[in-house]
Amino acid sequence: MAGTGVRRRGRAWFGLVALAAGSFVIGDVHERLREAVAWVGGHWPWLVLGWAGANVVRSAVAAGSLIAPALLVAAALAGLGLVGVEILIDVLAPALLITVGAVLVRSSAEPGVGAWTRVLVSGRVTAPAEVGHETPHARFAIRAVAGEVRADFAGSVLAGGMDLEVTAIAGHVHLTVPRSWPVVVRTAGTVFTHVSDTGPRSGDAAAEVGLHLLGLCGAVSLVRV
Repeated sequence: MAGTGVRRRGRAWFGLVALAAGSFVIGDVHERLREAVAWVGGHWPWLVLGWAGANVVRSAVAAGSLIAPALLVAAALAGLGLVGVEILIDVLAPALLITVGAVLVRSSAEPGVGAWTRVLVSGRVTAPAEVGHETPHARFAIRAVAGEVRADFAGSVLAGGMDLEVTAIAGHVHLTVPRSWPVVVRTAGTVFTHVSDTGPRSGDAAAEVGLHLLGLCGAVSLVRV
């Protein structure tokens, strides 16, 4: 199931990139590519800063809170499109392509799948209400590569054994688990990685939760609530 989710997201991202690239270079491939390379070369620091800012906003603001501003932006773009055909082509059409692509990418992520990966982005994920009931030993793979993953298991019920395979490469993985879960942290695969384990614990659950860490210049935070 985890592999299926990864493949679905991969197809969505590839389709979005292909759509954006094809829409941009149509008509004059050589000249458009030359312009794109020159523009990226001159503006890449601002692109990196913008990407970082978007990740900060995404970590602090729920996705649902962005619906109203997005509608206002869409209305403004539609108003600009009424000014003339040239603005319609240059502004509204690309905005529609971006919106459609973002919706496709967003909808391709399957909630509740046991594999969550974030590369160069920040994201929040919520675990299923019950884990470990479908198989004798559940497994979740959580990866942050130059990004951040906040995985929330606080509302989950542990119905069996479970392994959390966490990878943090120049990234941060933040785990929230119930205090009753007997989490056993194994850090044999960490290099220059900060690991913190905070919060109360009772340890009254029968099944063990193994937290296997693989880290390089990253951070892993385990919070028991």
